[in-house]
Amino acid sequence: MRTIVISDIHGYYRTFEALLTRVDYKPSKDRLFLLGDYVDGGPAALEVVRLVQQLMEYPNVHAIGGNHDDMFLSWLDGQDYLITPYTNPKNGGLQTIYSFCPPEINDGDAAREYINEHYISEINFLRSLPNYYEDDRHIYVHAGIDPEQNDWKQTSHKDFRWIRGRFYKYDGQLPVNKTIIFGHEVCARLHKNENIFYPWFGAQMIGID
Repeated sequence: MRTIVISDIHGYYRTFEALLTRVDYKPSKDRLFLLGDYVDGGPAALEVVRLVQQLMEYPNVHAIGGNHDDMFLSWLDGQDYLITPYTNPKNGGLQTIYSFCPPEINDGDAAREYINEHYISEINFLRSLPNYYEDDRHIYVHAGIDPEQNDWKQTSHKDFRWIRGRFYKYDGQLPVNKTIIFGHEVCARLHKNENIFYPWFGAQMIGID
C-alpha cells in the first residue's frame, strides 16, 4: 500500500484534483494524509473543504488541521488577528470568504453570519480536525512539534499548527524516535534556495510544502 502525503492546498481545488490524478490515487489501495491549510489563497476553498470531507469517508484517509484553517475559524468567531488581520492580502482570507459567499455579500459581519448559517457541516468539519496523526514510523503534522517537550504530544495546539524555525532548525535529538512529516514552511525556504521546491530532508523530519 502506497502512502501519499499532501499539504497546504490553500483553496486550489483544480490543482488538488490534478495532483490526485497525476499520482494515480486509488482510495482502495493507497493511504492518503492531508496536512492542513485547505483554505486561504486560491479561489475555491469551499470546494477543497468539501472534497476533503468526501475523501475522509475512505478508511485510509487522514486529514489534520493547519494554521490557516484556524485563522478562518477564528475570523468566523469574531476573534481576528490584530497584527495581520485575516482579510490582509498576505493571508489570503478574502479569497476564502469569496468562495463561501455570494458576490452580493460584501460586508464582513454579514459574511460571517452567512457562512456560519449556511455551511454548518463544513465549518464543524474544520473544527474537528486533529493536530497530528501517528503510525508506527511517522508523525504527520502541519507545522511540527515542540522539540523541547519530553513528551512531544504535550506540544501546544498553537505549535502543532504554527511552529517554524524552533522546530526545523533544532539540532538536538527530537523527543521521539520517528520521522516527522510536515508542511507549513515552504520548501524553498527550508532549502534556502528560492528555485528549489522538492521535499526537504532534515534529521528525523521531512518538509513537503
